[in-house]
Amino acid sequence: MTPFPFSKSPITELPQSPPYYVSNFGYWSGVTQYNQAGIQFLSEFAKQCGLTKKTSILEVGSGLGGSLLYWKHFFNAKKLAAINLPGEQSDFAKQLFNENGAKVDPFIEAGWEKMKTLPANTFDFVFSVDAAYHFENLEAFYRQSYRVLKPGGKLVFNIFHSDKSVRISFPILLKLFLIPPNQIKTENETKKELETIGFTIEKHLDWTKPVIEGFIQNSNQMKLSLRLFGFVLQKITKSLGLTYHYYVIKK
Repeated sequence: MTPFPFSKSPITELPQSPPYYVSNFGYWSGVTQYNQAGIQFLSEFAKQCGLTKKTSILEVGSGLGGSLLYWKHFFNAKKLAAINLPGEQSDFAKQLFNENGAKVDPFIEAGWEKMKTLPANTFDFVFSVDAAYHFENLEAFYRQSYRVLKPGGKLVFNIFHSDKSVRISFPILLKLFLIPPNQIKTENETKKELETIGFTIEKHLDWTKPVIEGFIQNSNQMKLSLRLFGFVLQKITKSLGLTYHYYVIKK
């Protein structure tokens, strides 16, 4: 989730369900506590893309590590790999994996661009949970995902859309959330980029209501820093006409 991209603050700022430490926005359907919504996000993320047991998963932007651990325990993944920026979150994740006997190989501490060092046709799934909208060049990320996926493999990610192109007019607002202004695109622009690369859009869901609106509504019962974050999030998404989307893309 945006306010804690590099630190392990969510461990104490947000109610957690150890050992599944997460920092996504949460999926707020029938729940009102973050320790439930954060896990439900991971469950919906996996269910909607048809994640099956004993598959290989690369998570790009793996954060605190709880998501990979969740998929390992509930889907018995045969291979786990991760790319995440170096810092407190990566340090915490490595310790978490070690303590829970989860082999994550490779664990690359770098930006998503390091995907280019991975062999082609390797993974059944490339996951990016609340991370892809931070990337400077989404189209290049899509291309690298296509390359490392096996034939029939799936890229699954979340991004923000606008009903109109958002360019340099609002850079300061978007920088508050570490979102590159030139990467906020319309649905049609994203669809064209993905199909040009060779992907087939298997599923596209608008998750604005259960995720963003749910977080904003339930942030009222969180700590002051998160209440303020929810307030700013509401203002920015409304003023820019931003919606939040979930994609399942097949190679």
